[in-house]
Amino acid sequence: MQIREAVISDAAALLRLFNQLDAETDFMLFEPGERQTTESEQQAIIAAFAQSERRFMYVAETAGDIIGFCVLVGNQQRRNAHTASLVLGVVKSHWRHGAGAKLLEVVIGKADTAGIERIELTVRTDNQAALALYQKFGFAIEGERIGSLNIGGNRFNEFYMARF
Repeated sequence: MQIREAVISDAAALLRLFNQLDAETDFMLFEPGERQTTESEQQAIIAAFAQSERRFMYVAETAGDIIGFCVLVGNQQRRNAHTASLVLGVVKSHWRHGAGAKLLEVVIGKADTAGIERIELTVRTDNQAALALYQKFGFAIEGERIGSLNIGGNRFNEFYMARF
């Protein structure tokens, strides 16, 4: 498995990954079919990340297929420039095989180099595997967002977590 920065030529593969994640798990934010990003829009997003010193997009690739991603978006204002938000997703067939851990390791290293001291994320309270992974990397639960997600008419809570 290789962890590397996303490049513009990854746009179509990333969109396929995002759509697969949206369809195979409800732990991600988008519902199946809700994502409307075009390939050219995804290319522009990747290009913007590549030009930024505070935004990072990495992919996990195995056998030529992108099987996971991690995005870190740093804040720009002086008062919160030391913070960033993180999103991580791995296809179900590669859960518990180390892709998430390797992505986090690389992205946290990039954050440290960029002077980002605090990384924030939200995770569903019933996503035990993700909770364990984040806690392994030093993320702590700071609060709970009650009923923050509506999935199929059911309300789900999220933990607000940070690594500082």
